[in-house]
Amino acid sequence: MTEPDTNPPQVDLSNCEDEPIHVPGAIQPHGLFVGCDAASECITHISDNCRNFCGETPQALLGQPVASIFRRDSFADSQIAILRSVADAKPHYLFTVGLAGPTETFDAIAHRNGNTLYAEFERSRRVEGPSTSDLYRLVQRAISRLQSAKSVREIAGICALHVRRISGFDRVMVYRFDEEWNGQVIAEEREYQLEPFLGLHYPASDIPRQARELYTENWLRFIPDRDYAPSRLVAQTADAPPLDLSFSVLRSVSPIHIEYLRNMGVRASMSISLVRDGRLWGLIACHHYSGRRLVPYDVRTACELLGQFMSLHLPVAEEREHRSARIAAAEVRERILQNIEAAEDAPKALVESRPDILQMIHADGGAVVVGNDVRRIGQTPSEQQIRELVDWLSEHTQDSVFATDQLQGQFGSGLLGGVAAGLLAISVSAERPHRVLWFRTEQARTVDWAGDPSKSVAKGDGFARLSPRGSFSLWKETVRGRSLPWGDLEIEAATTLRDGMVRLLLRRSEQLAAAHSNLRLASEEREKILDSERAARMQAERINRVKDEFVATVSHELRTPLNAILGWAQLLSRREGLDEELTDGLGAIERNARSQAQIVSDLLDVGGIITGKLRLDLKRTRLPTIVEDAIETVTLAATAKNIRIETMLDPLSDVETTGDPGRLQQVVWNLLANAVKFTPKGGKIQVVLQRVQSHVELSVADSGQGIRPQDLPYVFDRFRQADSKTNRWHGGLGLGLSIVRHLVELHGGTVHVESAGEGRGATFVVCLPLRVVRRSADDEHDAVAPTATEVEGLKLAGLRVLVVDDEADARELIRRIFDECDCQVETAASADEALELLRAAPYDVIVSDIGMPGQDGYAFLRSWRKIESESGSAKTPAIALTAYVRAEDRQRSLLAGYQSHLSKPVDRGELLTLAASLAGRI
Repeated sequence: MTEPDTNPPQVDLSNCEDEPIHVPGAIQPHGLFVGCDAASECITHISDNCRNFCGETPQALLGQPVASIFRRDSFADSQIAILRSVADAKPHYLFTVGLAGPTETFDAIAHRNGNTLYAEFERSRRVEGPSTSDLYRLVQRAISRLQSAKSVREIAGICALHVRRISGFDRVMVYRFDEEWNGQVIAEEREYQLEPFLGLHYPASDIPRQARELYTENWLRFIPDRDYAPSRLVAQTADAPPLDLSFSVLRSVSPIHIEYLRNMGVRASMSISLVRDGRLWGLIACHHYSGRRLVPYDVRTACELLGQFMSLHLPVAEEREHRSARIAAAEVRERILQNIEAAEDAPKALVESRPDILQMIHADGGAVVVGNDVRRIGQTPSEQQIRELVDWLSEHTQDSVFATDQLQGQFGSGLLGGVAAGLLAISVSAERPHRVLWFRTEQARTVDWAGDPSKSVAKGDGFARLSPRGSFSLWKETVRGRSLPWGDLEIEAATTLRDGMVRLLLRRSEQLAAAHSNLRLASEEREKILDSERAARMQAERINRVKDEFVATVSHELRTPLNAILGWAQLLSRREGLDEELTDGLGAIERNARSQAQIVSDLLDVGGIITGKLRLDLKRTRLPTIVEDAIETVTLAATAKNIRIETMLDPLSDVETTGDPGRLQQVVWNLLANAVKFTPKGGKIQVVLQRVQSHVELSVADSGQGIRPQDLPYVFDRFRQADSKTNRWHGGLGLGLSIVRHLVELHGGTVHVESAGEGRGATFVVCLPLRVVRRSADDEHDAVAPTATEVEGLKLAGLRVLVVDDEADARELIRRIFDECDCQVETAASADEALELLRAAPYDVIVSDIGMPGQDGYAFLRSWRKIESESGSAKTPAIALTAYVRAEDRQRSLLAGYQSHLSKPVDRGELLTLAASLAGRI
């Protein structure tokens, strides 16, 4: 008989996929193989190492009853009966028996393939591996931990740990296949000095197709010694077909795989299949480096049991992970569909579902395409590129869902760059292009390989051949032009979203169809509603006009008597020789009249604020002058309470800012009036105006009653006072500070209040942006309120003034003001009377009321201007003096021909200065 060839053949991977590894015609020599006819129980095949086990050659044993290989003192007829009963195609342990040659005992492992009974014998356990009781305890502990594990990686880690403890291998790995049969190590247990393989990838060529098929059938493969010399199978007849050793525990392995192990430095190995739903999911790979490793059959069986148990738990763990992902995706999907259903513009609602619409699919960008309309979100190609892509999809796929992680390779446009390496698209409607697209950017990701998977070409005798990789050191490959692949769950999420959108579209179509049938009735009802709406709008506009007119009328009616009260109080207080009591009384009348006039102004301003009609008249403004004028205005009230006002004003002599002088003065006056109101007699008010970097800061600090901390947030609210009881100490509507805040904010500034608490005063701070304006020497200065000295210095003697007002008290007051300055004053109670006087003699200035019966002040002046124009006369300067104080009232006055517009109650100095200015006396 020829001895087996112990030199490994030169391996060539070119036909690796076609190598018949299930019929190697040889076994590993650590055991004995016997094949016998199931009917006659005679030996038909035997391994050529039988002399080492039975003391006989293959020729001596072939054709003999199978009982001839057993040692008589360890053999019983019952064991033959057991062997005869084997019918399973999977190998399993039968009994322990002695063979005819050596004195040792052997484990008999048998299975059946058609009419041939396969019996394999391995030396029974000596000292290798754990004892039976330890083995049971280790398996029990491992199963207990596997039952409580939740995730796939946790299960893999537990399995690797316990298989190594049971088997004693140097390294145990759990290896998982991807869709292309590349593998990755997801769990590992090893000797500490070994290089880690965790996370490494292995190419599909490492485990060819027929090997994977064999792993799916036979769950365990064991190689105790890589450098074994195969024992050939000898058949009884020369023409006997080779035996299928797919399930043989001793099956010899491919020389390609032996070289693969040799290149890895592995001396012994064991692999256990992990199978899910009939498909090879992965492997438990065991490697030994320090020498041969003979693992007893019962230990291998225990490890195989753990692999089977893990295989049973894989669906549960993966389904648990998938279920959690599906639940999260379903929640996001329902939110998106609810947004779409509630919106009139479905594409817009879909795009505005960010970040849900992207997170659900784990995408970097998306687009919704309806017809030629493209809505984009996140990182996407241009609108034109998306339109071209949709056209390409329409031409190349009829599927409702399309996914690729290599879009440029299929679409063929390098213009997409790295922003759209991956595409997942759903088609919602075929009649009109209606698609939702998700994009993934290029993932220049690094894959850690166990050696360079491309370096498998060797040369010998000048010819190239494929061979197993010679190096398994870490090799990194950068993958470009691809995105992360779309997973099944992501494609499922996109599909279910599409189904939901289709249902919504169908529902909307049904609703539109139902609505169409009632279109005529709906149209008629719509017209009725529109008519009702138009009527309601007209009614609302009329009410608003009436309200505005009412407010203006109330303001006019309140200001008119205040004009007389304040004016006469000022005139009377100027008389010499008044006793102290009369002086005090006139002062009280003047202060309260001014307070009443301010309340009327505040109410009008609040109305303007609410309706948004309050506007600023911006011009160059000197803030120190505004502050000084406001202080002068409240001086009378402060003096009455013996309150000292201290000022500290930055000169800012050559610097101006842009603002509305009147409104800014109203801000300062309100803050000062508020301070005077809440400061007790003998108190102090400090006013500081300073420039701070790019803004101007005004602070008004008083020594008054202070503000409680809980009231500070509400100080600037309308109609809000810290003391709002009926027995409060201070009056007012609580509007001044609200107006201050609004006017400051209109100027782009801020205002806030500080107070240490009750009885400790308060400080209001206004910050206004400084817009510097340099004034040249030739610039005309803006008019400011005249001082008392300036008024007394006016040269008004002989000035001819016509006063027109239907109110006798108002006429008399204005006449007396001009009389005191030696003016020549005529009065008229109506427009007609005034026109008669104007025709009769010329006048230097006209001072006219607006709200008069019959012909109002606007019509009166237009009539006079027409007369002047027709006669070629010079225009007589005219001042509108009226209780109508809105901005639109001022504009109407100017349009009617007045040069100026003064509001009642009138300030004597302002009226005289303006008249002098218009008449050319200044």
